[in-house]
Amino acid sequence: MNRAFRLVLAGLALASLAACAGPLRHSCDFFPDARDCGRPALSADTPGPRTAASAFFGDAGASDYARQFLALLAHNQIGAIDRTNGTGPFGHDRHAIANRDFQATYRTLEQLAKPVTAEQMPAERGKTGEGHFDGRWRVSRQTLYIDAAARPAEPKTFSFSGLQARSVEIVLRQSGKRPVEISGACDGALAIRAGGGSRNVASGTPFRLRLSAEQTASLFPGDGLNRCNLKLSSSLAPTGAALTILREEVAYPALAALDSRYERCAVPDPSGLDKLARVFYAGRWLSQTCSLPLGSPRLLRKSHDGFNAKVEALLGASLPDSAFDRADPELPLNFSHAPKLKLIYLSSLEFKADFSGRVIERLIRHHAALGTKVRIMVTDVLERDKDDALLHRLAADYPNVELQEYRWRADHGAPIDEQLSQLHKTHHVKMLATLAEDPARSRVIIGGRNIHDGFLFHKPIDLSRYPNLEQYGKTDGFSLNYYSNWSDFDVEFADPATVETLAAHLSTLWLRDADTNIARPFSIPVRTDGRRPSGTVRHFISVPYEDNHALETYFTELIDTAQHHIEIVNPYLNLTPKLSLAIERALARGVRIDIVGRIDLKGDIGGKFLTALNKLFVEKYGDRINIREFKAPDVVLHSKIMMIDERLVTISSVNLNNRSFFHDLENGMTVLDPAFYARMQPVYDDYVTHSNPVSTKVTIPWAYRWLFSKGWVKEAF
Repeated sequence: MNRAFRLVLAGLALASLAACAGPLRHSCDFFPDARDCGRPALSADTPGPRTAASAFFGDAGASDYARQFLALLAHNQIGAIDRTNGTGPFGHDRHAIANRDFQATYRTLEQLAKPVTAEQMPAERGKTGEGHFDGRWRVSRQTLYIDAAARPAEPKTFSFSGLQARSVEIVLRQSGKRPVEISGACDGALAIRAGGGSRNVASGTPFRLRLSAEQTASLFPGDGLNRCNLKLSSSLAPTGAALTILREEVAYPALAALDSRYERCAVPDPSGLDKLARVFYAGRWLSQTCSLPLGSPRLLRKSHDGFNAKVEALLGASLPDSAFDRADPELPLNFSHAPKLKLIYLSSLEFKADFSGRVIERLIRHHAALGTKVRIMVTDVLERDKDDALLHRLAADYPNVELQEYRWRADHGAPIDEQLSQLHKTHHVKMLATLAEDPARSRVIIGGRNIHDGFLFHKPIDLSRYPNLEQYGKTDGFSLNYYSNWSDFDVEFADPATVETLAAHLSTLWLRDADTNIARPFSIPVRTDGRRPSGTVRHFISVPYEDNHALETYFTELIDTAQHHIEIVNPYLNLTPKLSLAIERALARGVRIDIVGRIDLKGDIGGKFLTALNKLFVEKYGDRINIREFKAPDVVLHSKIMMIDERLVTISSVNLNNRSFFHDLENGMTVLDPAFYARMQPVYDDYVTHSNPVSTKVTIPWAYRWLFSKGWVKEAF
């Protein structure tokens, strides 16, 4: 057996979705009798997508949803095989590999993945509505933060998700400075990896584990394990404090129902729609909700309004202007009007240890102390030590606060540009969702703002009195200490059904595969009798390196629908080749394009590089597109809005650069409604008022021209 085929069998073919992989990596290494570990690998005699789906997803595989999902998984496995073996787009002809099993597996994957080659997901037949997916397809890996100083005598509860998981790992991360003893027993079989060794622990058998400072260990619960009753002991609490570990889908069935949800979206007969409506309602490989009722969303243009919307969702009241004037992160907070929350989702590029971060952290602490489930997603590579410490303390104090620090890992053997992209692929999804016991108090906020004082204060505030907080300053170049005052835009939805749907959609990202970051699609299209759905707004989530750059295809299709006018607010103007061609086609049709941007991006990370890219855009399009530069004093534009033909509006985290379409996770709302466009027009006009026309005469140093002539360099920005 040659090396190439060994790599395939090691986990890069679809067999890796059901079989055991890697020593001591998955729970089936310890429990070979688990129901997923004995399944056969995919082979050339696989009869077809329906049978393959059943083989890997069990009873769930019979559904059309599972078949569409399987197509995406097969597409990604082809990419993994090509990267590892240097075949396809990475150089070599895969037919040159003289191994019949390899070729048979590859052909089967191509058969399964064939639907993904179409830009839109094919519509199914049947009923529309909500479904729940229970197939076991992903690796689940969660982190439990341990700190002896974290409320040392108080009981703690942590839940792990085995939902849709073929293997489960709980990483115990010692984030404190004092050694901790963990002891107790579980109601099911458990495997432990610690200190370079591993051991199996039978159901009900007591065990003991010691974690020193900065040490980690891993627990691998068996399928039958639902609860562990443990004790944390240290010099601070020698008698010990209770730590309960629960299987989430058993302990919280309502949350499991939310997490397993998917939608079957009505797609009207395209012949009865104009081009813009066809693109809006179409099913695609981009993860989207079905069309939802718009209601009356709140537009959050001002910085104080944007921050206060988050505060109100958690506190039940906004902060007065005097609170921002004093900028005291320890200001008194009155929780008497706070909603009773069941779930908090906070997803952001950054969660900084500054005024903004500390206030939001204090609000989350209140709900965590009441037992609210909290899920926080941030980007690991952009967090500094004090940012990490703020979040790790919160998660250690209250393990019902779960923290995911996103970091993308390249496949073994991936090309150099993919290896380098590990340093800059980011989690750029922006959402705060709060699900309240009183549904009328549920909220979701989406847009471009991060948890960072630069979105709130014109200049850095003095935090020298608070040694645990980070004093961010004004810098230029590649520095994580950057500070700019950002002008941004968010939108808030209060309809309970919409909030719940968007939280369920975000769950597909939260419960992604821990090894590959593949996320389960949220919907499939279903052909209807021609009636147009009543909803006019859809939410999307993009994982570009796993969904075949579906967001790029979506934005290209939207631009191609424009007949009269495209209005854009966006600070980054580094178009992909596909988007650039769409802009050229629009201009050729006589479409008027207006852009409010920020050409000079001094103050952003890598501002000089980004400015040079924006100038290249001005040089190419300045005589054909009305480009204006946002010029509010010392404020950097950060909003991401696109409006088409007075009917469609997108509000999102999506920058018009290569990063958003090739590297970063993104999300946003698309609204097809002339009335909503009319509400947004004054917002756009305000950006125009605070901008000036851009001169088409730009100077770009030759070094930048040469650098950005390299495609992989341009893709990194």
